[in-house]
Amino acid sequence: MEHSTTMPQADIPAAKKHKRPLTAARIVLSVCKWLGLTVLCVLFLFPIWWMVISSFKPQTVIYEQLDSFMTFLPSTWNIGEWFDSYINLFNSFEYFGTAIGNSVLYCAVTVAGVLLVNSLAGYALARLEFPGSRFISTLIILLIIVPVETSIVPQYVILSQLGLLASPASRVVGYLLPSIVSAFYIFMFRQYFMGMPRELEEAAEIDGAGKLKTFFVIMMPLAKAIFATVAIFTFMGAWNEYVFADLMFPQARQKPLQAFLQLVNTYNPKDLSMVMAALTVSTIPIAIVYIFCQRYIVEGVSFSGLK
Repeated sequence: MEHSTTMPQADIPAAKKHKRPLTAARIVLSVCKWLGLTVLCVLFLFPIWWMVISSFKPQTVIYEQLDSFMTFLPSTWNIGEWFDSYINLFNSFEYFGTAIGNSVLYCAVTVAGVLLVNSLAGYALARLEFPGSRFISTLIILLIIVPVETSIVPQYVILSQLGLLASPASRVVGYLLPSIVSAFYIFMFRQYFMGMPRELEEAAEIDGAGKLKTFFVIMMPLAKAIFATVAIFTFMGAWNEYVFADLMFPQARQKPLQAFLQLVNTYNPKDLSMVMAALTVSTIPIAIVYIFCQRYIVEGVSFSGLK
């Protein structure tokens, strides 16, 4: 009996079956791709690099080196002199450190409130049947297309009518309240919970768990991805908030960092090195979030686009 020496198709590793031969055209294409990505990376990053390097220089040196390649390099390699503009920044502006603390506080409260309120609202619209639930879901989808800027003046008028502009403490409450509810985040939570199996809740109901216990004990741990995504987007939005914050806080000691930057920029005499130092400080948290949370940011963009 003759035996075939041909290896069965199923025994061939998947990587070898689909591996294409390495040709000169593929090598050239790969090199061009990486060169193009490198050029784009440099184009996007060089303004940030210039900002950081300029914060390490005196203002006179910044202007002197603008037309040379040295503008992208430190003026001295004595690291101790790099942070003079940062020291001058904190010495010149009494409430700059307070502004950083304000931003951290406002962001923390906003993120916690957004996760709690919007997740509960999204879960209710996804799982509970009540009169008007479909109308509310449709209304939320329609509200997503409304630009946020169009609601700033109406929000300010409403807060004034509610008496939330009467004192510094009430202004903080008035500033935080509108940012806690978001139609877009409610929609994201709703879509995510609608994709989860109902058998989980049915099993919890058989064990005697109520709706709230089911949500906090079962659904929330299983929805870590959407919670992380919403938390990241909320933090970035709250940290970069400027227009509404500048409108709500006329006093410097209550301003968050982004609104306080305007005071640094209009300081007389204007010091460009201090401006760059302030911008660098305000950029650090966002850069850290992008570096360590890229996966959740990409998932959030993909989720909001596909759903």
